[in-house]
Amino acid sequence: MQRINRFSASVAALMFMGITFYSCDSKPNDKRKVYLLEDKEKVTDTPDQKTDSISYFLKECVKRTLTGIKTDELKYFSKEKNDTVLVIVKVGDIKGIEKSSRKELLFAVEDCLKAVDYFKNKKIYIDVEGRFNTLLVKTPVKADLDGKFADSDLILPFYGKNIIPNKETK
Repeated sequence: MQRINRFSASVAALMFMGITFYSCDSKPNDKRKVYLLEDKEKVTDTPDQKTDSISYFLKECVKRTLTGIKTDELKYFSKEKNDTVLVIVKVGDIKGIEKSSRKELLFAVEDCLKAVDYFKNKKIYIDVEGRFNTLLVKTPVKADLDGKFADSDLILPFYGKNIIPNKETK
């Protein structure tokens, strides 16, 4: 009897592990998530004027317009695609910024872009990242301005439509 219980427990444990590994596929079903993750890795605190002129401009503009945040520690990456612009800003020490003041960073980025005629007719996607998670997101359609945990999936339309439907849309 004891052997049967051990055998049943072993089989149950193996089944649980198999189901867990099968359901925890590490590859995103939406290719756009991969693109976003790759772009998040490209942030830098020293944007180059030739390769990323938007980030280069934003770094100086935000530094001049925003007070109360250590702007030298901000990292930027931007990408332009047709009539859309993506800006990713990474904040190193988010604990040094009050939750209510975090929105000011996003609005400073937006205001800097809107001050330039070139960007007035562009669809702007802004993603503010913390050390471990997305803090703020603003898109032409929707915004998530909680300041603690934002839905980074709102940025995905920047990369186009989802070619491979994920499990939720099947």
